[in-house]
Amino acid sequence: MSREAFCQLTAGDLNVLMSMLDQENDFSERFLVLLREKLNHSSIFFREDIPANVVTIDSQVFYQVNGVQAGPHVLVRNPGDDLPNFAISVQSLRGLALLGLAVGESTEICTDDGYCETITVEKVVFQPEAEARRRSARVEPRELLDHAPQILSFRPKPRRVFTGYDDDPGPSAA
Repeated sequence: MSREAFCQLTAGDLNVLMSMLDQENDFSERFLVLLREKLNHSSIFFREDIPANVVTIDSQVFYQVNGVQAGPHVLVRNPGDDLPNFAISVQSLRGLALLGLAVGESTEICTDDGYCETITVEKVVFQPEAEARRRSARVEPRELLDHAPQILSFRPKPRRVFTGYDDDPGPSAA
């Protein structure tokens, strides 16, 4: 896996992976190798810019394992101990392998017992980042509450005539 930028991550996904690296005692050696590869050779995107066909955390995805279809599964960040059947954890070897792959891309992972699997992404059914972009595009601009014309007058105010201070009382004072 010495390819340049073999996966695409959001900044949030990157933070999750970096926090997992801090807990490296909880993971197998093969998992840590894949985790470091993802961290070292990934393209990082803002969540607004990640392509819609890339697997991110909380995405729902169909994929194949050695040519056998799996899914749909939701990629979650929680540990995989007691997850429902429709979820796969990013803290599992398969989940980590899926993270950052685009539709049609494949990667090979080997478990600690030496069994190798080829994982291929078939379809990203739901991606939270793409859904957020769709929702923000549908939002109509708010109408003005006041339907009166919004015109400001830039006419200068009339100047008041200033009469200087004069202490001469004039002819009536005599």
